[in-house]
Amino acid sequence: MSHIDPLSDILERITTLYRNEVRLVGVEHGLHPVHLEVLYYLSRCNKFSDTPAAVTEFLGITKGTTSQSITLLASKGFLTKEKDPVDRRVTHLVLTEKGEEVAKSAIPPTVLKNGLEQLGEGQHALREQLETLLRSMQKATNSASFGLCKTCKFHQPIADGKFFCELTKETLDAAGRELICREHTLD
Repeated sequence: MSHIDPLSDILERITTLYRNEVRLVGVEHGLHPVHLEVLYYLSRCNKFSDTPAAVTEFLGITKGTTSQSITLLASKGFLTKEKDPVDRRVTHLVLTEKGEEVAKSAIPPTVLKNGLEQLGEGQHALREQLETLLRSMQKATNSASFGLCKTCKFHQPIADGKFFCELTKETLDAAGRELICREHTLD
């Protein structure tokens, strides 16, 4: 007799439907799901996390896949590569307007947005439970958290909507609070 885990089955179906919807949007633009994942990540990350190495780590893909994806996305006008003004060895990946538009339209898929809206107030409890699951899985796999700056132990709010990052020793604007950071640390 086999053991069936209903939660795993539900999560598998949700992720399959999610991937299929993302794939369909990608087809419209001649892109594969991994390309859309790169665009979406870049649309959500901060200036410390917009490098090819960070993309590779966040998506859990090979350096080769990252390199090929970046080359394709740049050739199609979705992003540009810019050298860091301080450390010329570092390349930042910057979305073009076209890249921003595709990232926003592709992920999360409309079907997921609509499904979450149907949860109403239940979204808050679900988010907390899924965050707990995510943190547990990240800890078990020794994966970086890649969380929002505002939830990081290094984030220190200061006056006028700015905050100070104790790790980088920089004052950053309020918009950065909502961005994904490769250096994110919970505790």
